[in-house]
Amino acid sequence: MSRPIIIQGALQSEIDYLLKTFQIENKTNLGGYVFYECIYKNHPIIISKTKIGEISSAIATTLAIQKYNPLFVLNQGTAGALVEWLNKEDVIIGKQICYISQFSTDENKELDDINPWKKTEYRTIDNEVISYNANQKFLNWLQGLDILNKDNIYFDNIGSGDVWTKDINQMKKYNEDYGIVCEAMECSGAYMAANSLEIPLISIRVISNNEIIGEDFLIRLQKRSFSRELFIQG
Repeated sequence: MSRPIIIQGALQSEIDYLLKTFQIENKTNLGGYVFYECIYKNHPIIISKTKIGEISSAIATTLAIQKYNPLFVLNQGTAGALVEWLNKEDVIIGKQICYISQFSTDENKELDDINPWKKTEYRTIDNEVISYNANQKFLNWLQGLDILNKDNIYFDNIGSGDVWTKDINQMKKYNEDYGIVCEAMECSGAYMAANSLEIPLISIRVISNNEIIGEDFLIRLQKRSFSRELFIQG
């Protein structure tokens, strides 16, 4: 059988619609992580529940790659907007993932302006930005699909780490300093694992909320079927 495609979701609600689309052949549990082995148009598809957070997504991605040796990994789910022009149910296809969980505590934090406990965020001790680029061939393929020629689908940069930013000034600073337009937890861990094992991966996120313009968190998104449509039409 040909090498499978892995589709990831952190929550059960982010993979349920996929499980209803594809024919489930088997369910495998590896170290507490669940993988649904499916078939779509005679091609193997693995639906992976990564659980929440960068560490869990890194573990789930590593286990999936080692067991299934996939063609590529599609890391999908939801994200919070960091810019005014994004609305709920817009779709971001990540060109680059910037890691936002690294920080250090400043000795005199009350003298700093914005979230001083994150003085070295995004950077190594050598002051380098930590980021992961999407596979260019994969991006080129996606850009050629008719389904992506819509006004609410954007190719842009995603911030990722075990954080949930609610401070609007910090959101704007993230965008101004690093060019990220939304924030999601699992992308960085999945990219770290896939890049280490030399398997192409791309992250796709549906915007769930935008606190800058007052759009509250929406649990059930109509366009959560985007990944399913991508495979049916692409």
